[in-house]
Order: sequence, then structure tokens, then C-alpha cells
Amino acid sequence: MKINQWTRALLATGVVGIGAVAQAEEAPSSNVLTAVSGTQISGYVSTSVNWAPNAMTPAAVSFMQPTDGFNLDVVDLQISKPLDEGEWSAGYNVELWAGPAANQLGNVIGAGAAPAGGVASGVAIKQANVQLNAPIGNGLVLTMGVFDTIIGYEVANVGDNPNYTRSYGITSEPFQHLGLLASYQVCEGVSASFGIADNNATVLNSRASNNSSKTYMTAVTVTAPEALGPLAGTSLTAGVVDGDANGAAGAAPAADVTNIYVGASVPTPVENLSLGFAWDHVNVDGLTDTDVIAGYAGYKLSDKAGLNLRLDYLDQGDAGGAGALGGEFLGTTVTLDYALWAGVQTRAEWRYDKNLDGSAAAGARNNNHLFALNVIYKF
Repeated sequence: MKINQWTRALLATGVVGIGAVAQAEEAPSSNVLTAVSGTQISGYVSTSVNWAPNAMTPAAVSFMQPTDGFNLDVVDLQISKPLDEGEWSAGYNVELWAGPAANQLGNVIGAGAAPAGGVASGVAIKQANVQLNAPIGNGLVLTMGVFDTIIGYEVANVGDNPNYTRSYGITSEPFQHLGLLASYQVCEGVSASFGIADNNATVLNSRASNNSSKTYMTAVTVTAPEALGPLAGTSLTAGVVDGDANGAAGAAPAADVTNIYVGASVPTPVENLSLGFAWDHVNVDGLTDTDVIAGYAGYKLSDKAGLNLRLDYLDQGDAGGAGALGGEFLGTTVTLDYALWAGVQTRAEWRYDKNLDGSAAAGARNNNHLFALNVIYKF
């Protein structure tokens, strides 16, 4: 059986099966096109260069690359078929990460030891799920497999955030889950979701025992209608994710982790100015309490340029009252976003991290300046 290069690529990614190709030998070629109808391929390549005058990298910030040099952050590849308007429609989403940032997702494949003076790099599954539409009420969407967490102001995909470096808030949250998520549009302007997953920190198909302890999550988003005038378009999201870090049960479960999130995006009467707010609280049962408060301001300078500011406050609390993890920090981030080339997102950023209480936990975050240039090509 002769297979062309395009069909071979689809076979490798699982978009079509070898059985479908065999049937296509006896059927009109249009049947093969029907098998992949609606499939979309997209992604991005993120690169950066950064410099820290005092030779320090902000500690405890997710996806942070080494300072004073050029970096490959991540290569993202997404193959998906969105749900259509049918009552029993189905779709899927597969998103893969390759590069140093993939190692932080918790299910990295083939990550070896870091080369001398370098950073370990691997491939990870960011999302891999099946989506099902059930005609119940206003429409219930079920997502089963690996999906992004339902809480947080920022997301793992860097180009979808107002700043290049990540906040303390996203660092305190889970990135993804393996389980089942139900999403429902309660009414116009109100949506809700509820999910169950194996654990709070995803390691694929890994459970400590047959009687595993599951992670539960819920979130509600309310968007203000046009009737509220100046507040129209304001969006408020509140959510909770609670469960053991490794899904253990029985004699030696991991500590229970509870994430509470409240965030809002607020338009303003000032043209081109938007504001945002986020609060994260993390309780690790019997160990730590952490609070993160962040404020965001964005101003559109022109059709191609924008300026984004983030103030990020972190209070690490203590370890069971002992003060071992104590520390308060303030991060200030200013980002200039400019789109000069088609399909390219270019950002210049200055970040300053300050230790507020002089604790020993300050580490590399004490009076640290960071200058970065991020270039992303989206396809």
C-alpha cells in the first residue's frame, strides 16, 4: 500500500488510523478528506534573551530560563478538532510541548540529564482530551483526558499572558489535570465547571494505590451584561482545586493541597485602558499557607503596540508556625508588546523582585533586576 507524505504525517500523530487509509484504497479520495475534516494544526515557537545585572534569576517563578544569554523556551504543537453545533458533536485536542519549559509539566517524556552548563530538555503532553457535547439544558460539554487547570489569571502558554515572565500566582497553581471536566453555560453571562482528577500535580496514569484519593475542582465565571453601563464586560472568576498532590490514599497519602482563586478583568472609562486583579491562596495541610495578590494594568498604545504593568505580592507564610518558609516579596514587571512582523509577537520586559521582610528565604529574589526580550512566532 502506497502512502503519501501528508497521510504518513497524519498516521504518526494519530489523526487517522491505518484502517481508514486501507479503506481509502477502495473508496473515492473524498472519504479520506472527510476523516480529517475540521482538524486544525497550530502552535508557536517561543525564544528569548535575558540579562540580570546582578547575575541572579528570580527564584520560584515557573518556566523561568537561565539569565545572561539566549534561550529556547518552548515549541508548542496543537492538533485539534473543535466541537461543532451538533447536539451530539464530538471533538478532541492534543497539545505537545518540546524544550526546557516542558520539564515543568510533570509528565515529561525522555528528559535526560542537563548537559554541562545547560538545561534539561524534553517533550511533554500539555493537553490530550476528548470533548463531548451533551444536549442537556443549555448544553453540557464534557472533557475527558489531560486538560489545563480551570483557575488562574495567567496561563501556561506565554503568548496569551500580558507579560513574558510568569507571576507568583501561576507558580502557586497546578498547570494541568488528568480527569473529567464538565462545563455548563448556566445563563447568559454565567458559566460553571466541575471536575474530578487523579491528583493535584499531574503525573499521567500515576496513582499511589488502587484506592486513590481524587482531586476535585470547581469554578464559576460571571460576566457583567451591557445593561450595567460602565461595568459592562467586567468578568469575575472564582474557583477551588483540592486534592492530594500524588493521588495517594491509605497509609501514606501526600499532604492535601487546597488552591483558592479569585480573579477579575475590568474595563475602564479610559479608552484603551484595562485593569485586572487576582488572588491566590494555597494551603498545604499541616505545612504551609501562601497568599499571592496581583494587579494588572494594560494600555493599548496603537494597533501594534501595548504596554502592560504587573504588581505581584507574595507572602509565603511559614511552615507549621516555625517560620522555615517565611518571606514576603514584591515583583514589579513592565512589558512593551509590539507586533511588527505578521504572526510574530515581540516583547521587551523589565522585572524587579524585592525582598520585603529581610528573611533568609529571599535567595535570588532580593533586589533583582531582569531585562528580557521575548520573540514568539505563532502558526
